[in-house]
Order: sequence, then C-alpha cells, then structure tokens
Amino acid sequence: MSRLREEQIAAASAFAEAQLSDASAAAVIAGSARMAGTFLFRSFAHALNDVTPGTVLLSPVANAGGPDLIGLLSGALARLGIRIDAENVDLEANPTSLPTFLETQRQLEPACITIRERFGLSNEEAAHAAAVATAMLIKHMEKSLAPQTAFGIAVYGFIEGSKTAPDPVKR
Repeated sequence: MSRLREEQIAAASAFAEAQLSDASAAAVIAGSARMAGTFLFRSFAHALNDVTPGTVLLSPVANAGGPDLIGLLSGALARLGIRIDAENVDLEANPTSLPTFLETQRQLEPACITIRERFGLSNEEAAHAAAVATAMLIKHMEKSLAPQTAFGIAVYGFIEGSKTAPDPVKR
C-alpha cells in the first residue's frame, strides 16, 4: 500500500467535499470511486486515439493498480474506525439507479482535475487521494448506507474507472 504525501491527504479532503451532493449515498460513493479509478486509468499512458469512450479495456496494469486502491480504502476506513469484514462485503452491490460511468465521469472529472492540479498531483497520486476520499465519504454516509455495502460499491467503482475508457475532459 502506498504512503500518501501531505498534498494527497489535503486533496483527499477536497475530493470528498467536491463529491458531496443531493445524490444518493450510493451514487456519491460510486462517483468518488469511479474518479479514483479514472485517475488510475489516465496514469497508464494508454494510446486512446481510436478508442470509443465507455469501451472496457482489460489491462495487466489495471489489475496491478486496482488492489492498491482497495488497500488504501481499507486502511483509511480502519483509521476512521470502520472495520470491513471481508466475509460480509457485498460485492454484488451495484444499484441500478446509479448514473452511468460516462455520465459520472463527465460530471465530476472537471472539478477533480482542478483539485489534482491545485495540489500538484500526478494522475496516480490523485487516484490514491480519491480512494482515501471515498473512505471519508463512506464514513460520512454510514447512517445512510451500510459500510459493507458502500465498500462493495466502491470496489466496483474502482474496477469500472480503471478499466473503462473515459471521455476527453471538457472544462
């Protein structure tokens, strides 16, 4: 698991704050996790010239980087007093009422890129900070959404973001 720099910790708070909205707890958690995955995806240096946004791209690099996001999420949750029991994680939790991956990415990424730039983070560092932001949001919303369920939604969001070609960002 990666050790975060001070700038990443500060960015994690900013990412979490930027994600808060009137959306459901599941949508907020999914959005934050998807952005962590998207930043990780953008760190891979894919040649995406001919790839349609929304296309799933399987990559050994994503397979290696995804577990780091899950480890950061687990560690941050533990520091926040939330222990996730691996036996009871709901990895099937993917509410159908969520916006699509591309809708989420188009809505959230412009603000997230501004935060990444403000704190001087690389895409990989921003991915790690966004994973910690996801933990902060799970803690913040634990009365609305069980942490075990939120954890499952976050894992799914990390996978979606790290393996789905995003749209080009328009700010």
